[in-house]
Amino acid sequence: MIFSNSFINAALRVFFFSIIVPILTFAQNTKGTLAGNITDANGLPVAFASIAFNGLTTTANTDEQGNYLIKADAGNYQITATLIGYHSKELTVTIKGGANTTLSFQMTENPLMIKEMAVWGIRSKSATATRTLIEIEDIPQSIAVIGQKLINQQSAHDLATIVRNISGVTFTGNYSGAGSAQFFNARGFDLNDAQNYRWNGMMIWNWGNNYADNIEQVEFLKGPASILFGDVAPGGVFNFVTKKPLADFAGRAQIKTGSWGLARTSIDLTGPLTKSHNLRFRINASLEKSKSFRDHVSSDNRLIAPAISWNITPKFSLNVESVLRASASTDDAGLVSPDGTIAGLGQLRPSQYLGEPALKYCFGEQSHLLTLNYQLSKSWRVAARGFLARTNNRPFGIWFDQPDLKGDFARRIYGFYQKSKNLATSADAYGTFYTGSVKHQLLIGVDFQSTRYRYTNGGELSLLDSSNIYYSQYGITSINQPAKSPFRPYISIIERTGFYIQDQLMLLGDKLQVLVGVRAGITRQGNHYLQDEISGTDYEGYLDDIVSKKALTPRVGFVYKPRARLSLYASYSKGYEVNSPDIFAKNYKEYALPPATVSSQIEAGTKTELFSNKLGVSLSIFQIDKHNPYGYVYLDPIHPNYDEYNVYYDGHHRSQGIEIDWDGMLLPSLSLTSGASYTQTKVISDPGYPTGNLLPNAPRLAANIWLSYHPFKRNSGFSISSGLFYKDKFFSGIANDPALLIPKSYTWDIGLGYKFKNYEVQINAMNITNQVSYSNPWQFNLFDVRPLRQFIIMLNYRFGKLR
Repeated sequence: MIFSNSFINAALRVFFFSIIVPILTFAQNTKGTLAGNITDANGLPVAFASIAFNGLTTTANTDEQGNYLIKADAGNYQITATLIGYHSKELTVTIKGGANTTLSFQMTENPLMIKEMAVWGIRSKSATATRTLIEIEDIPQSIAVIGQKLINQQSAHDLATIVRNISGVTFTGNYSGAGSAQFFNARGFDLNDAQNYRWNGMMIWNWGNNYADNIEQVEFLKGPASILFGDVAPGGVFNFVTKKPLADFAGRAQIKTGSWGLARTSIDLTGPLTKSHNLRFRINASLEKSKSFRDHVSSDNRLIAPAISWNITPKFSLNVESVLRASASTDDAGLVSPDGTIAGLGQLRPSQYLGEPALKYCFGEQSHLLTLNYQLSKSWRVAARGFLARTNNRPFGIWFDQPDLKGDFARRIYGFYQKSKNLATSADAYGTFYTGSVKHQLLIGVDFQSTRYRYTNGGELSLLDSSNIYYSQYGITSINQPAKSPFRPYISIIERTGFYIQDQLMLLGDKLQVLVGVRAGITRQGNHYLQDEISGTDYEGYLDDIVSKKALTPRVGFVYKPRARLSLYASYSKGYEVNSPDIFAKNYKEYALPPATVSSQIEAGTKTELFSNKLGVSLSIFQIDKHNPYGYVYLDPIHPNYDEYNVYYDGHHRSQGIEIDWDGMLLPSLSLTSGASYTQTKVISDPGYPTGNLLPNAPRLAANIWLSYHPFKRNSGFSISSGLFYKDKFFSGIANDPALLIPKSYTWDIGLGYKFKNYEVQINAMNITNQVSYSNPWQFNLFDVRPLRQFIIMLNYRFGKLR
């Protein structure tokens, strides 16, 4: 992965031939160009509309300014422009060889389709995380997009609930109970809190619940995504796409109440600030208070997220958005098993609380994003983004030792303050051009991201007192709040700088497509020791241990489309993760400059649309190999002390699998979102664990199905939805300890709704069979308990064209 002359030369040859060979091969020019602009009734651009030549596979999409460009053989054609929420537009056009034809027109909104969208939501044609306008079916990669309507149908309020709808992704537990950071595994590999999460494409830390009311859709790019985002764990990347200001005044007010004292209010308002609709606003705000099925546990969440969009000129636009949020939730480390096994948890009530109700996990965030778009021409645009986020985090909790035969156990307390500053900027150019008859969709970009964060301590455990798992008592021992200062005498640093270029070549009337890309990146990661603060501390004599790695990450893919809306694809991609030195490990000095973890993926699959393009189906098979993974072993594996371990960066882990997803409409009144995955993981080699062991947090089989029925009859506002979500058993640790084998589990949800004019009421019953299931995020005898049966009543008032 380190830069080498041979690799650089190979990369240059790939791009040279991808551009020059088509020029030489298709020099004869019997084609003409069709370009234009599409606007709505307000004169504003219609973005992401699809323009298709009837009977051909040739297509194009409008960009953010409503422009499109397409090339075809000379002749007379019937073209169709489509976009969910608008009447389709059919036009006749004559294209002359070697000439440019301009065709601009207006599309009008379709009230019936908007109603349909209000019922079903939309099946997304593209994902913003790709930074292109290429439709998902033309991208040689598996991509999942969860839209707002499905989220509302399931009354989802956090990412753990949403990912149930994404095949191959598993929620593996919380940092400190509900309301704190959530952990996930994808395609057999755990995601990294500092690498695998994006907000409108910009890196964010996974320190809080990243889903909030200002999110329009959740995208998940499966597999290594280093070409776009630098060093990331190979399972995939989450991208949270925010709600944007709309041209017409609209809004929604919502009240939720239900089990465990849930009380939640939220608003979503948007509209124009000028008569020309060029300046628009949107604001989302919410306030939530809730208790829990867990005794003495509660949470408090607040959010306000304003946004402004401004079309300064027809070619130049600006978008500014912010997120201000704060949360406080009772620390909840879960249950500790009387005998150290999953089966032993059956002796305890799922609601039993073993911690201290006064201890809270507190999180605060202020994030700001500026986006500039400029249209260079009808086929080229440039975009620039600036992002600034500050967070304050205060974990404060208790972990438990293994109980003795009487149920007595020691409670160990930890608590610290953490503050961070995350600064990022990026710029890219995206455009379409032709060399002969070959269409190119070229993306070129640069990005920079820098995070600085500090702790008051490393979360070390200290003995608090003892308790009994059968007779919990609270407030017996006096507890001091964590000290707000001093901070440790070092600053942890993560800096990423990258340049990437990607070209998707479309040949033979778009039937054959070739994607080639490469990223050159530099990552600096580690600790900068403050020499003026280090004297007299445990870090006296320490020098900066900042790791700097350069890497080239290539990506190659092929797409073949035997007919419209059917694609077969194959791809190869590489990824890497830069590892920070683990200063808490006992062998820290041995790995003060740890090597990078590298990964590669081979993927193949198919994507198609059925029932008159109403139901999308995708199938993918993959193999991911990961080399030099971070690993650790406890110094005493029989009776481990959480603070005493050695690390290593060696070995080879592998994951193979198959995934299938359905999304769309089965019948005019019945929609479906469903998926299934079969994943096999394996330790090929590892200095700490036996060959053949399974990787943690990766169920072999998982499946989900969600059906929603809404009869489209006059004055009928009734709807019913139901879903089943299943996870196979899996180990929570790479040691494959049978005592930590998480049993298979399922949940069954039902939703009933009724809408009358602008009002809507919905009742959701979650986990209606009251299944008890667990997760084990820390790989030892602490078990999260998943929520029991819950009821939620939601009241909505909507006005305008808010989707």
